[in-house]
Amino acid sequence: MSSVRILFFASLCCYMLQACQTRTTTDATAVDSTRIGSTDAPPTAVQLTDRLTNLGLTTDSDWRGISLGDAFSTVKGKEKGEPFESDAEHAGYTVEFSNLESADVLYYQTNQNVSAIDADLYLNTKQSAEAHQTDLRAYFTSRYGMPKPANGGLSWSASGKTVTLRDVSKGKDYGLKISIVGGEFRGR
Repeated sequence: MSSVRILFFASLCCYMLQACQTRTTTDATAVDSTRIGSTDAPPTAVQLTDRLTNLGLTTDSDWRGISLGDAFSTVKGKEKGEPFESDAEHAGYTVEFSNLESADVLYYQTNQNVSAIDADLYLNTKQSAEAHQTDLRAYFTSRYGMPKPANGGLSWSASGKTVTLRDVSKGKDYGLKISIVGGEFRGR
């Protein structure tokens, strides 16, 4: 029994000696505490996932090839969805996707220019809603900076535009609501 204790003690000493000899050090880099949480960093490059491409999003427009400030007359030429309503203030389109999901998009105008865009995504499952929300959050963050909580969702503001994204799922009806509004838009 005594030899087992001696062997154990010797092993422990060797282990501790080895641990002391292989100790590594790390260099700490000082962080400027005034920069922590700063949101003035430029947006990163927009990454279009397959899901975003299927929605018709691009890197150079606000929604489906249309940007706030575009002539309202260009919506009819660029939007590939099926028109479902139109009046002097807005035009609405339905977009069907291959997986039986769809979107209704309303383009609003002020002074013959697109001044706001609302999109309602109708999705099949909770997983689809979560995946779309994740991709859209990354997309809007890369374009408009860090979001802030707003009205049960997220909001981004930059370049005179405010974008909101909300999960509007209820029960077994899954969906997202996206609003893109310019500074001169006065109502819906």
